Amino acid sequence: MHRFAGLLAALSVVLTARAPAQLAPAGAPKGTFRVDLRGMFASADRRLSGGTTEDYLADFGSPALGSDRIPLLRTTDALVGAIIGQPGYRLNLGRQRARGQFTVGTGTIGGALGLTRRLTLFANVPIVTTRVQANLRLDSTASDAGLNPAHPVFGTSSGQGQAAQFLQEFSAALTALSDSIGSGAYAGNPALDAVAQALLARGTTIRDQLSLLSTDPTAAAPFLPTQGSSAGTAIQAVIAGVQDTLANQLGVPGFSSVPVLPVSRAVDADVQSFISAPNGPLAALPLFEAKISRMGDMDVGAIYTVIDRFDRPGTTGGLRVSVQGLLRLPTGQRDDPNNLLDVGTGNGRYEAGLSGLADLGRGRLGVRLSGGYLIRFSSFRVRRITASDQPYAEFSRLGNVRLNAGDVLDLGARPFYRLSRNIAIHGVADYWRAGKDAARYETSNDSLPGIDAGVLAGTQGRSALLLGGGVTYVGRSAHECEPGKKCGLPIEASWSYTSVVSATGQPVPKFRTTRLEIRWYQRIWR
Repeated sequence: MHRFAGLLAALSVVLTARAPAQLAPAGAPKGTFRVDLRGMFASADRRLSGGTTEDYLADFGSPALGSDRIPLLRTTDALVGAIIGQPGYRLNLGRQRARGQFTVGTGTIGGALGLTRRLTLFANVPIVTTRVQANLRLDSTASDAGLNPAHPVFGTSSGQGQAAQFLQEFSAALTALSDSIGSGAYAGNPALDAVAQALLARGTTIRDQLSLLSTDPTAAAPFLPTQGSSAGTAIQAVIAGVQDTLANQLGVPGFSSVPVLPVSRAVDADVQSFISAPNGPLAALPLFEAKISRMGDMDVGAIYTVIDRFDRPGTTGGLRVSVQGLLRLPTGQRDDPNNLLDVGTGNGRYEAGLSGLADLGRGRLGVRLSGGYLIRFSSFRVRRITASDQPYAEFSRLGNVRLNAGDVLDLGARPFYRLSRNIAIHGVADYWRAGKDAARYETSNDSLPGIDAGVLAGTQGRSALLLGGGVTYVGRSAHECEPGKKCGLPIEASWSYTSVVSATGQPVPKFRTTRLEIRWYQRIWR
């Protein structure tokens, strides 16, 4: 859903980056309509995080899957730990291996109209295909937990019946103990009376905790320690101790049943069932693949050419400077909060940017320098309120939030070498930095008790450096289609490849990106 906001934000930043610069001018000649066809394909199966490289879906894996990734198991940990006297206990479902790949393909149809010699208006309409593939494997060799046999959704009628009988007998024994205390059965023996009083309090607490864990319709634990695990053995020992004290010290018979715990450890199918069961606590889509093709976020804007003394007739090189203003519209499809892998085809917010471009060259050598700042306005979203490293969030965490993604600064340099006047090879060095995100509930009525919406924003911003190269072809359209002059071949084309080589802050997908662009011109008026 990408609940794991870090991945969404990283995708947003990468897709925000401008297409690789062409040596062709940014604007279109006066009275000319330029058609832009662009294709982009990006893929990432790794990400950079904290100076290390890890799998793209690292947040879905764990060396000991439990409450570190599944927030609702924190309650299970606390209750089991209290019963067995181990406050630091944590349920362990086993080693979860998570491998994934994210690919995004974008085909963009754009148009630019040269209103004057300096001013150009443009619009870009992208069609985006996003696909996230997941391969999750659970190794339960070291696990101590399995599906709760008495769970209202994942359990069996037999397990639910046994749990109900156990709790009924436990409650009856506690009632008998309370009656004995009330009738003064232990009044003549203060030590025994103290034992009875303590056992009644402790037993009631344990009974209530086990009731919550096993059969409560809203709070029952989907996973519990297995019978043969150390925690399961400890739970059974605690109950056996209560039964022994009741029968042999306090004379309260009739309580011999045992708590209902899973016999076998959880396997892959159990975890997938836990994630995707329609009536389960997560009620999410299966974690296999998320693929969608829809319109992306549309761009409209203007380009103003400040200086244009580049590749003038009879010269090679020179200086060209332009500035661009852009408004990005939220026309793409947002991510689905019930699909934990989905990234959607758009950012779901308005964005406005200002950027500059400068071409410097002499002879065969030159460089294109670029820089820009993108303001990302806040937007309303429906999200599962959870930190990015705890992606298995329950459906009850779904909430209305106001997200404010950090603004983006990007800088780029593309040194080039001309193989001929019209063909050049170029390098690519791009750096971008995104500020820290912010998140809050849309209204006070949307607040979820005990859950801070700020966990969606992460703890810091992010930045990345991309390196690569490409080749460009520039026809004679830019200056030789001026009024009164014969046009040359009105085509411009480019191809480039870049890769994320370093990053800081929040995790950044290690994208490998290929871009292709073809542009041609049509004279409208002179």
